[in-house]
Amino acid sequence: LLEELGISKDDNPELPLVGMVTRLAEQKGIDLLMLKLEEYLANSQLRFILLGSGESKYVDYFNYLKWKYPKLALINVGYKNDLSHKIFAGADYLLVPSRFEPCGLTQMYALSYGTVPIVRMTGGLADTVKEYNMATADGYGFLFWQYNADDLAFAIRRALTVYNNEPHWDIIRKNAMQCNYSSSNTALEYLKVFKWATEKMRNQ
Repeated sequence: LLEELGISKDDNPELPLVGMVTRLAEQKGIDLLMLKLEEYLANSQLRFILLGSGESKYVDYFNYLKWKYPKLALINVGYKNDLSHKIFAGADYLLVPSRFEPCGLTQMYALSYGTVPIVRMTGGLADTVKEYNMATADGYGFLFWQYNADDLAFAIRRALTVYNNEPHWDIIRKNAMQCNYSSSNTALEYLKVFKWATEKMRNQ
């Protein structure tokens, strides 16, 4: 993925790659990124890849980052289906800092590839992402509750700590790939509910 986007072996390819595939809209938490993302790029703490389109003020911001940090901010305005899947598969983290998110699918796509989600604890994101606990090696993502930039930054810092700890980095990715949010699994859960309801009616 990095080679396709012009990053060579001399451009520090070992930096953690944080990806986003999203609409550029207030709902998606872009305003939080505008307060914190450049700090990480300026200090070469991560590489950021975006695929999305939307409001012009957000497009302008990301194009500014692309201009100032051409090897760290890999900005793709628009939508390309093949690139979206490469980001889900090739990034180390998927960032979804949404203000609200009734369902959310991108974090589930990412988990199947072992790409670790960093998300706000809201709606479907809260239902499908479990905070990683370094003490128990349980969980497969990083969450923040309050909708503010400092809480987002704290979640990113926790994520980067795990990235730089090889045993935990291996564990969290394996945990992610063991998640099963397929429709067949959901159907089985519905069958359990129907069975429970039927038995309850029979016993009344």
